[in-house]
Amino acid sequence: MTNSDESAIDEHLSDNIPPEISDLPENQSELLADLSGTDGMFYYENGHNSAVFISIGIHCLLLLLLIYTWKTTFMGAAEDQTAQGGIVLVNNSSESPTYHQNPSEQNTDNTSQAAASISELLEQNLEADTLSNLDLPGGLPDESAQPLIETNGSSESALPSLEELTNNKTSTGGDYGKVETGVFGIKGKGSRFIYVFDRSASMSGYQGRPIQAAKQQLLASLTDLKENHQFQIIFYNEYPSIFNPFHPSPAKLLYGNPINQKQAFNFVEDIKPAGQTNHIGALKIALNMKPDVIFFLTDADEPQLTTNELAFITSRNDSIGASINCIQFGVGKYLGAKNFLMRLADLNGGQYNYVDLNKLRTMR
Repeated sequence: MTNSDESAIDEHLSDNIPPEISDLPENQSELLADLSGTDGMFYYENGHNSAVFISIGIHCLLLLLLIYTWKTTFMGAAEDQTAQGGIVLVNNSSESPTYHQNPSEQNTDNTSQAAASISELLEQNLEADTLSNLDLPGGLPDESAQPLIETNGSSESALPSLEELTNNKTSTGGDYGKVETGVFGIKGKGSRFIYVFDRSASMSGYQGRPIQAAKQQLLASLTDLKENHQFQIIFYNEYPSIFNPFHPSPAKLLYGNPINQKQAFNFVEDIKPAGQTNHIGALKIALNMKPDVIFFLTDADEPQLTTNELAFITSRNDSIGASINCIQFGVGKYLGAKNFLMRLADLNGGQYNYVDLNKLRTMR
């Protein structure tokens, strides 16, 4: 391109510049002329900013809509879930419970009604407390309750003690008291009796009168006992023969009821004299049953109790306290010699009696 061509182009461009640019200051006109001639880039200048403000306004409006939507959706839901609490009274005195709202949250009329309901509830509770302190039939007694059993002014209960129930002993009279019975004129009083009778061969002498008289006295004594009294029978020679309808169970004291008495009668009637004599073995068995009274009957045949045996029986009986009454069969007048039977009775709180076989008769 020649210089003449470049000059022609410059003139053409200068002729085509808009009037507004020509009116700009010189430096800005030159700047725009330079920009127009660089690498084919063109720049548009907007003389007004209204589009920018419109865009900003639209964005602000959208932001406000988002904030409003968030508050109404989430914050509103949270506020709706908030509830206020109160006091509700429940009356369970009737078949179905009654609920009473806190009177402070009701109007004036409801307040007075709720107050009246509360008063009724308090009165009902007071009545319930009063009734709970009443002594009702069949209720459990408290510490201040008085005994239901009259004791007649004494400190002892009118009911029998455990010892009295098991041993049939009481401190009072009547059917549950002690009874008095005897053999050959010797009386004993208590509730537990043991008859220790000799049945050795010597008891069959004199036409059998000794053994028959002994049986008669024993059975007559048993009829004095009541159902609450106890007894046991031991016929002995060198071995003891004990009344025990519950064999093979160990022998023990039995009550004087009709069944036991009938069986005792049969046992006594079947006894037959025979054998030798062993006094100490039968007395030991009797003391082991802890009776109140022992009736010990023998013809005093050999062997007699020695001094050591007498001491043994007395020592064993110290903790039992049984009275040992001795009856001796003999022939002829008693000569007054103090034999082992008299000493045994003296040492153990009993009595002694001598029976002449020549003068046997019913003695009660």
